Amino acid sequence: MDKLAFWDLLEGLDPETAPGDLAARLDDLEPEAIAAFQRHFDEEHARACQWPLWGAAYLMEGGCSDDGFIDFRYGLISRGQKVFESALADPDSLAVLLDEDDFLSNEEFGYVAGEVYENKTGSEIPRGGASHPADPSGEEWDFDDEALCAAKLPKLWAKFGA
Repeated sequence: MDKLAFWDLLEGLDPETAPGDLAARLDDLEPEAIAAFQRHFDEEHARACQWPLWGAAYLMEGGCSDDGFIDFRYGLISRGQKVFESALADPDSLAVLLDEDDFLSNEEFGYVAGEVYENKTGSEIPRGGASHPADPSGEEWDFDDEALCAAKLPKLWAKFGA
């Protein structure tokens, strides 16, 4: 499975039912393809480990812990390539791409491929590829500094922080 096929599997998932919908799609694949999906998933999850995205999560969800940021990135991947790539290029784009009622975090989504793989094979999914970064990339800032958040993420601040 290449990166295009990975994103194709995520296309059009309903945010409310994304874990179950993805499980059904993955269940049609051979174990090797599910393992490849997981490798791509882990790579994209690691790539999204950026301070500006953490700031977006903090504003959108009223705070964000380490675990919360992991779940936020799972949810970001679940929204598909367009939303994901737009958010990586400009986290402030999430203010336009998502509704105020959208809750992006989706812990369950991060475990789907592993569960499908284990149900098919009786074994844990092989992990490889990208390792999780020790720290997010980019410049860290104080998310409790309202003026700084408003300057760095003006659209998200106007929608969620003000």
